[in-house]
Amino acid sequence: MDAGGAKTPRMPGLDVARGVAILMVLLDHGLASNQAIFQASGSRIMLGVAYILRLGHFGVHLFFILSGLLITGILLDARGDRDYYRNFYARRALRILPAYMLMLAVLLATRSITARYLALCLLFLCNAPGMFGTGNQYSALWSLAVEEQFYLVWPLTVRKLSLRGLAILCAAIVALTPVLRLALLYGPHILQDIRFKTWAVGDFFAAGALLTLAYRAPRARPRLDKAITPLLLTGALLVVAQHAAARVATGLLSNLLHAVYLEPWLLALSGFTLFCLLRPAIATTVIGNPLVFLAKISYGLYLCHPFLFDLVDRHWPLHPTPSHNLFPQLLLRFFAEAALAIAIAALSRFTYEQFFLRLKPKRHPVRPVREAAPKIT
Repeated sequence: MDAGGAKTPRMPGLDVARGVAILMVLLDHGLASNQAIFQASGSRIMLGVAYILRLGHFGVHLFFILSGLLITGILLDARGDRDYYRNFYARRALRILPAYMLMLAVLLATRSITARYLALCLLFLCNAPGMFGTGNQYSALWSLAVEEQFYLVWPLTVRKLSLRGLAILCAAIVALTPVLRLALLYGPHILQDIRFKTWAVGDFFAAGALLTLAYRAPRARPRLDKAITPLLLTGALLVVAQHAAARVATGLLSNLLHAVYLEPWLLALSGFTLFCLLRPAIATTVIGNPLVFLAKISYGLYLCHPFLFDLVDRHWPLHPTPSHNLFPQLLLRFFAEAALAIAIAALSRFTYEQFFLRLKPKRHPVRPVREAAPKIT
Protein backbone atom coordinates (compact mmCIF):
# COMPACT_ATOMS: atom_id res chain seq x y z
CA MET A 1 0.00 0.00 0.00
CA ASP A 2 1.26 3.48 -0.77
CA ALA A 3 1.58 6.43 1.55
CA GLY A 4 -1.59 7.99 0.34
CA GLY A 5 -3.61 6.98 3.38
CA ALA A 6 -5.80 4.18 2.06
CA LYS A 7 -7.04 1.74 4.64
CA THR A 8 -4.46 -0.87 5.61
CA PRO A 9 -5.51 -4.34 4.40
CA ARG A 10 -5.71 -7.20 6.86
CA MET A 11 -2.28 -8.70 7.45
CA PRO A 12 -2.88 -12.34 8.49
CA GLY A 13 0.83 -13.12 8.54
CA LEU A 14 1.19 -10.81 11.53
CA ASP A 15 -1.31 -12.99 13.43
CA VAL A 16 1.23 -15.79 13.07
CA ALA A 17 3.94 -13.51 14.47
CA ARG A 18 1.70 -12.61 17.42
CA GLY A 19 1.00 -16.30 18.02
CA VAL A 20 4.73 -17.01 18.03
CA ALA A 21 5.25 -14.15 20.50
CA ILE A 22 2.76 -15.47 23.06
CA LEU A 23 4.06 -19.02 22.60
CA MET A 24 7.60 -17.80 23.36
CA VAL A 25 6.36 -16.17 26.56
CA LEU A 26 4.52 -19.32 27.64
CA LEU A 27 7.57 -21.53 27.06
CA ASP A 28 9.76 -19.12 29.01
CA HIS A 29 7.46 -18.86 32.02
CA GLY A 30 6.27 -22.46 32.03
CA LEU A 31 9.48 -24.35 31.25
CA ALA A 32 12.60 -22.21 31.19
CA SER A 33 11.83 -20.66 34.59
CA ASN A 34 12.41 -24.11 36.14
CA GLN A 35 16.18 -23.96 35.65
CA ALA A 36 16.91 -26.24 38.61
CA ILE A 37 15.22 -29.19 36.88
CA PHE A 38 17.36 -28.75 33.76
CA GLN A 39 20.52 -28.35 35.84
CA ALA A 40 19.74 -31.44 37.94
CA SER A 41 19.72 -33.56 34.80
CA GLY A 42 23.47 -32.96 34.37
CA SER A 43 23.01 -33.13 30.60
CA ARG A 44 24.55 -30.53 28.32
CA ILE A 45 21.74 -31.12 25.87
CA MET A 46 19.17 -30.31 28.53
CA LEU A 47 21.11 -27.20 29.54
CA GLY A 48 21.15 -26.15 25.89
CA VAL A 49 17.38 -26.71 25.65
CA ALA A 50 16.92 -24.60 28.80
CA TYR A 51 18.97 -21.77 27.29
CA ILE A 52 16.95 -21.83 24.06
CA LEU A 53 13.66 -21.83 25.97
CA ARG A 54 14.88 -18.94 28.11
CA LEU A 55 15.10 -16.83 24.98
CA GLY A 56 11.32 -16.89 25.00
CA HIS A 57 11.29 -13.75 27.13
CA PHE A 58 12.09 -11.84 23.92
CA GLY A 59 8.55 -12.66 22.84
CA VAL A 60 7.54 -9.50 24.70
CA HIS A 61 9.85 -7.48 22.44
CA LEU A 62 8.25 -9.09 19.41
CA PHE A 63 4.93 -7.77 20.73
CA PHE A 64 6.50 -4.30 20.90
CA ILE A 65 7.58 -4.43 17.25
CA LEU A 66 4.10 -5.59 16.23
CA SER A 67 2.54 -2.76 18.23
CA GLY A 68 4.81 -0.21 16.58
CA LEU A 69 3.91 -1.55 13.15
CA LEU A 70 0.17 -1.93 13.62
CA ILE A 71 -0.53 1.15 15.74
CA THR A 72 1.47 3.37 13.39
CA GLY A 73 -0.49 1.99 10.45
CA ILE A 74 -3.81 2.57 12.21
CA LEU A 75 -2.84 6.14 13.05
CA LEU A 76 -1.63 6.89 9.54
CA ASP A 77 -4.90 5.61 8.11
CA ALA A 78 -6.87 7.83 10.49
CA ARG A 79 -4.85 11.06 10.21
CA GLY A 80 -7.65 12.71 8.25
CA ASP A 81 -10.44 11.63 10.60
CA ARG A 82 -12.28 14.37 12.45
CA ASP A 83 -12.40 12.20 15.61
CA TYR A 84 -8.78 11.08 15.34
CA TYR A 85 -7.84 11.18 19.05
CA ARG A 86 -11.21 10.27 20.49
CA ASN A 87 -11.62 7.23 18.27
CA PHE A 88 -8.11 5.97 18.86
CA TYR A 89 -8.25 6.17 22.64
CA ALA A 90 -11.82 4.87 22.82
CA ARG A 91 -10.92 1.85 20.70
CA ARG A 92 -7.78 1.17 22.72
CA ALA A 93 -9.65 1.51 26.01
CA LEU A 94 -12.36 -0.92 24.92
CA ARG A 95 -9.71 -3.41 23.80
CA ILE A 96 -7.44 -3.17 26.83
CA LEU A 97 -9.29 -2.05 29.94
CA PRO A 98 -12.03 -4.71 30.40
CA ALA A 99 -9.67 -7.70 30.64
CA TYR A 100 -7.05 -5.61 32.42
CA MET A 101 -9.41 -4.42 35.14
CA LEU A 102 -10.80 -7.93 35.59
CA MET A 103 -7.28 -9.30 36.04
CA LEU A 104 -6.45 -6.60 38.58
CA ALA A 105 -9.62 -7.44 40.51
CA VAL A 106 -8.64 -11.13 40.63
CA LEU A 107 -5.12 -10.28 41.77
CA LEU A 108 -6.39 -7.95 44.49
CA ALA A 109 -9.05 -10.42 45.69
CA THR A 110 -6.45 -13.19 46.00
CA ARG A 111 -3.96 -10.82 47.69
CA SER A 112 -1.46 -11.38 44.91
CA ILE A 113 -0.73 -7.64 44.74
CA THR A 114 -0.71 -4.81 47.26
CA ALA A 115 -2.82 -1.65 47.18
CA ARG A 116 0.25 0.43 46.28
CA TYR A 117 1.08 -1.79 43.33
CA LEU A 118 -2.59 -1.67 42.26
CA ALA A 119 -2.41 2.13 42.22
CA LEU A 120 0.64 1.97 39.95
CA CYS A 121 -1.17 -0.47 37.67
CA LEU A 122 -4.17 1.84 37.40
CA LEU A 123 -1.82 4.67 36.42
CA PHE A 124 0.11 2.35 34.06
CA LEU A 125 3.35 2.95 35.96
CA CYS A 126 4.00 -0.62 37.09
CA ASN A 127 7.01 -0.89 34.77
CA ALA A 128 8.85 1.38 37.22
CA PRO A 129 7.71 0.15 40.67
CA GLY A 130 11.12 0.77 42.25
CA MET A 131 10.70 4.49 41.64
CA PHE A 132 7.59 4.37 43.86
CA GLY A 133 8.91 2.22 46.70
CA THR A 134 7.61 -1.20 45.71
CA GLY A 135 8.58 -4.21 43.60
CA ASN A 136 7.25 -5.93 40.49
CA GLN A 137 4.48 -8.10 41.93
CA TYR A 138 2.98 -9.57 38.74
CA SER A 139 5.26 -10.31 35.83
CA ALA A 140 2.83 -9.69 32.96
CA LEU A 141 1.82 -6.13 33.73
CA TRP A 142 5.05 -4.20 33.14
CA SER A 143 4.77 -4.52 29.36
CA LEU A 144 1.16 -3.29 29.46
CA ALA A 145 2.45 -0.13 31.14
CA VAL A 146 5.04 0.26 28.38
CA GLU A 147 2.34 -0.14 25.72
CA GLU A 148 0.07 2.43 27.36
CA GLN A 149 2.88 4.95 27.68
CA PHE A 150 3.59 4.42 23.97
CA TYR A 151 -0.10 5.07 23.20
CA LEU A 152 0.09 8.30 25.20
CA VAL A 153 2.67 9.98 22.95
CA TRP A 154 2.46 8.25 19.57
CA PRO A 155 -0.89 9.53 18.22
CA LEU A 156 0.26 13.14 18.57
CA THR A 157 3.62 12.27 17.01
CA VAL A 158 2.07 10.59 13.97
CA ARG A 159 -0.51 13.37 13.53
CA LYS A 160 2.01 16.21 13.61
CA LEU A 161 4.96 14.83 11.64
CA SER A 162 5.25 14.27 7.92
CA LEU A 163 6.03 10.75 6.74
CA ARG A 164 9.64 11.78 6.18
CA GLY A 165 9.86 13.39 9.61
CA LEU A 166 8.33 10.31 11.22
CA ALA A 167 10.84 8.04 9.48
CA ILE A 168 13.75 10.24 10.60
CA LEU A 169 12.47 10.24 14.19
CA CYS A 170 12.07 6.45 14.24
CA ALA A 171 15.56 5.92 12.80
CA ALA A 172 16.98 8.27 15.43
CA ILE A 173 15.20 6.37 18.22
CA VAL A 174 16.61 3.06 16.95
CA ALA A 175 20.13 4.51 16.73
CA LEU A 176 20.15 6.45 20.01
CA THR A 177 18.31 4.14 22.41
CA PRO A 178 21.46 2.01 23.08
CA VAL A 179 23.33 5.25 23.85
CA LEU A 180 20.59 6.19 26.31
CA ARG A 181 20.82 2.76 27.95
CA LEU A 182 24.58 3.19 28.38
CA ALA A 183 24.11 6.65 29.90
CA LEU A 184 21.50 5.31 32.34
CA LEU A 185 23.91 2.62 33.53
CA TYR A 186 26.14 5.44 34.80
CA GLY A 187 23.24 7.48 36.18
CA PRO A 188 21.31 7.28 39.47
CA HIS A 189 20.79 3.76 40.78
CA ILE A 190 17.00 4.09 40.49
CA LEU A 191 17.34 4.49 36.69
CA GLN A 192 19.90 1.75 36.05
CA ASP A 193 17.24 -0.90 35.50
CA ILE A 194 17.00 -0.62 31.71
CA ARG A 195 14.90 -3.71 31.02
CA PHE A 196 11.42 -2.45 31.83
CA LYS A 197 11.46 1.28 31.13
CA THR A 198 9.64 2.58 28.05
CA TRP A 199 12.52 4.84 27.06
CA ALA A 200 14.88 1.84 27.12
CA VAL A 201 12.79 -0.35 24.78
CA GLY A 202 11.39 2.39 22.54
CA ASP A 203 13.61 1.25 19.69
CA PHE A 204 11.39 -1.82 19.20
CA PHE A 205 8.29 0.33 18.70
CA ALA A 206 10.28 2.59 16.38
CA ALA A 207 11.52 -0.41 14.38
CA GLY A 208 7.92 -1.57 13.92
CA ALA A 209 6.92 1.92 12.80
CA LEU A 210 9.76 1.93 10.25
CA LEU A 211 8.51 -1.38 8.88
CA THR A 212 5.02 -0.02 8.28
CA LEU A 213 6.42 3.17 6.68
CA ALA A 214 8.60 1.09 4.36
CA TYR A 215 5.67 -1.23 3.57
CA ARG A 216 3.62 1.79 2.48
CA ALA A 217 6.37 3.39 0.39
CA PRO A 218 6.10 2.45 -3.32
CA ARG A 219 9.88 2.57 -3.79
CA ALA A 220 10.83 0.65 -0.68
CA ARG A 221 8.19 -2.07 -0.64
CA PRO A 222 9.52 -4.10 -3.62
CA ARG A 223 12.91 -4.32 -1.90
CA LEU A 224 11.67 -5.37 1.52
CA ASP A 225 11.80 -9.08 0.78
CA LYS A 226 15.55 -8.83 0.21
CA ALA A 227 16.03 -7.38 3.71
CA ILE A 228 14.63 -10.42 5.53
CA THR A 229 17.67 -12.72 5.31
CA PRO A 230 20.26 -10.02 6.23
CA LEU A 231 18.19 -8.99 9.25
CA LEU A 232 17.71 -12.55 10.49
CA LEU A 233 21.29 -13.64 9.82
CA THR A 234 22.93 -10.53 11.25
CA GLY A 235 20.75 -10.69 14.35
CA ALA A 236 21.53 -14.39 14.92
CA LEU A 237 25.28 -13.90 14.48
CA LEU A 238 25.30 -10.95 16.86
CA VAL A 239 23.37 -12.96 19.48
CA VAL A 240 26.06 -15.65 19.38
CA ALA A 241 28.90 -13.11 19.43
CA GLN A 242 27.32 -11.19 22.29
CA HIS A 243 26.85 -14.37 24.34
CA ALA A 244 30.50 -15.29 23.88
CA ALA A 245 31.78 -11.79 24.70
CA ALA A 246 29.59 -11.48 27.81
CA ARG A 247 31.48 -14.35 29.46
CA VAL A 248 34.76 -12.44 29.58
CA ALA A 249 33.61 -8.80 29.55
CA THR A 250 34.21 -6.57 32.58
CA GLY A 251 33.98 -2.89 33.38
CA LEU A 252 33.20 -0.59 30.46
CA LEU A 253 32.98 -3.46 27.96
CA SER A 254 30.40 -5.19 30.16
CA ASN A 255 28.31 -2.02 30.30
CA LEU A 256 28.62 -1.55 26.54
CA LEU A 257 27.37 -5.08 25.95
CA HIS A 258 24.54 -4.51 28.42
CA ALA A 259 23.55 -1.33 26.59
CA VAL A 260 23.33 -3.09 23.22
CA TYR A 261 22.12 -6.49 24.41
CA LEU A 262 18.70 -5.98 22.81
CA GLU A 263 19.94 -4.83 19.39
CA PRO A 264 20.65 -8.30 17.92
CA TRP A 265 17.08 -9.24 18.85
CA LEU A 266 15.74 -6.04 17.37
CA LEU A 267 17.31 -7.02 14.04
CA ALA A 268 16.26 -10.68 14.17
CA LEU A 269 12.70 -10.00 15.32
CA SER A 270 12.30 -7.23 12.72
CA GLY A 271 13.38 -9.72 10.07
CA PHE A 272 10.90 -12.29 11.36
CA THR A 273 8.09 -9.72 11.47
CA LEU A 274 8.89 -8.66 7.91
CA PHE A 275 8.86 -12.30 6.81
CA CYS A 276 5.37 -12.77 8.30
CA LEU A 277 4.13 -9.45 6.91
CA LEU A 278 5.13 -10.29 3.33
CA ARG A 279 3.87 -13.89 3.43
CA PRO A 280 0.21 -13.76 4.52
CA ALA A 281 -0.34 -17.29 3.22
CA ILE A 282 1.51 -18.72 6.24
CA ALA A 283 -1.61 -18.00 8.30
CA THR A 284 -3.45 -20.79 6.47
CA THR A 285 -0.79 -23.49 6.89
CA VAL A 286 -0.98 -26.41 9.32
CA ILE A 287 1.40 -24.61 11.67
CA GLY A 288 -0.09 -21.19 11.05
CA ASN A 289 -3.69 -22.02 11.99
CA PRO A 290 -3.06 -22.76 15.70
CA LEU A 291 -0.76 -19.75 15.93
CA VAL A 292 -3.52 -17.53 14.53
CA PHE A 293 -5.85 -18.91 17.21
CA LEU A 294 -3.28 -18.12 19.91
CA ALA A 295 -2.98 -14.63 18.41
CA LYS A 296 -6.73 -14.04 18.79
CA ILE A 297 -6.60 -14.84 22.52
CA SER A 298 -3.06 -13.58 23.10
CA TYR A 299 -4.00 -10.52 25.17
CA GLY A 300 -6.07 -12.40 27.73
CA LEU A 301 -3.62 -15.29 27.67
CA TYR A 302 -0.72 -12.96 28.38
CA LEU A 303 -2.61 -11.38 31.27
CA CYS A 304 -3.80 -14.53 33.03
CA HIS A 305 -1.10 -17.12 32.43
CA PRO A 306 1.33 -16.13 35.26
CA PHE A 307 -1.50 -16.36 37.80
CA LEU A 308 -2.67 -19.75 36.53
CA PHE A 309 0.87 -21.11 36.15
CA ASP A 310 1.62 -20.15 39.74
CA LEU A 311 -1.64 -21.73 40.91
CA VAL A 312 -0.81 -25.05 39.21
CA ASP A 313 2.82 -24.93 40.37
CA ARG A 314 1.75 -24.53 44.01
CA HIS A 315 -0.55 -27.56 43.79
CA TRP A 316 1.89 -29.62 41.71
CA PRO A 317 5.35 -28.76 43.06
CA LEU A 318 8.45 -30.40 41.59
CA HIS A 319 11.56 -30.77 43.73
CA PRO A 320 14.54 -31.67 41.54
CA THR A 321 17.27 -34.03 42.75
CA PRO A 322 20.30 -35.42 40.86
CA SER A 323 18.86 -38.95 41.06
CA HIS A 324 15.47 -38.14 39.51
CA ASN A 325 14.75 -36.81 36.04
CA LEU A 326 11.71 -34.59 36.51
CA PHE A 327 11.65 -33.16 33.00
CA PRO A 328 8.78 -35.46 31.82
CA GLN A 329 6.70 -34.30 34.80
CA LEU A 330 7.65 -30.69 34.12
CA LEU A 331 6.53 -31.10 30.51
CA LEU A 332 3.25 -32.69 31.58
CA ARG A 333 2.62 -29.92 34.09
CA PHE A 334 3.35 -27.28 31.47
CA PHE A 335 0.81 -28.76 29.04
CA ALA A 336 -1.79 -28.90 31.82
CA GLU A 337 -1.32 -25.30 32.96
CA ALA A 338 -1.02 -23.99 29.40
CA ALA A 339 -4.26 -25.76 28.43
CA LEU A 340 -5.99 -24.22 31.45
CA ALA A 341 -4.72 -20.73 30.60
CA ILE A 342 -5.69 -21.08 26.92
CA ALA A 343 -9.20 -22.27 27.83
CA ILE A 344 -9.81 -19.34 30.19
CA ALA A 345 -8.31 -16.82 27.75
CA ALA A 346 -10.51 -18.15 24.93
CA LEU A 347 -13.61 -17.97 27.12
CA SER A 348 -12.75 -14.38 28.03
CA ARG A 349 -11.97 -13.35 24.44
CA PHE A 350 -15.09 -14.71 22.80
CA THR A 351 -17.58 -13.69 25.53
CA TYR A 352 -16.51 -10.98 27.98
CA GLU A 353 -13.98 -9.13 25.81
CA GLN A 354 -16.08 -9.52 22.67
CA PHE A 355 -18.95 -7.64 24.33
CA PHE A 356 -16.77 -4.54 24.68
CA LEU A 357 -15.14 -4.93 21.28
CA ARG A 358 -18.56 -4.54 19.66
CA LEU A 359 -18.77 -1.07 21.20
CA LYS A 360 -15.75 0.29 19.33
CA PRO A 361 -16.57 3.56 17.56
CA LYS A 362 -16.60 3.70 13.79
CA ARG A 363 -14.18 5.80 11.79
CA HIS A 364 -15.47 9.08 10.36
CA PRO A 365 -13.03 10.32 7.70
CA VAL A 366 -13.20 13.97 6.79
CA ARG A 367 -14.40 14.27 3.21
CA PRO A 368 -12.38 16.63 1.05
CA VAL A 369 -14.11 19.89 0.22
CA ARG A 370 -14.87 20.09 -3.47
CA GLU A 371 -14.47 23.38 -5.21
CA ALA A 372 -17.79 24.67 -6.57
CA ALA A 373 -18.13 24.63 -10.32
CA PRO A 374 -18.21 28.11 -11.89
CA LYS A 375 -21.59 29.29 -12.97
CA ILE A 376 -22.20 29.65 -16.69
CA THR A 377 -23.82 32.93 -17.54
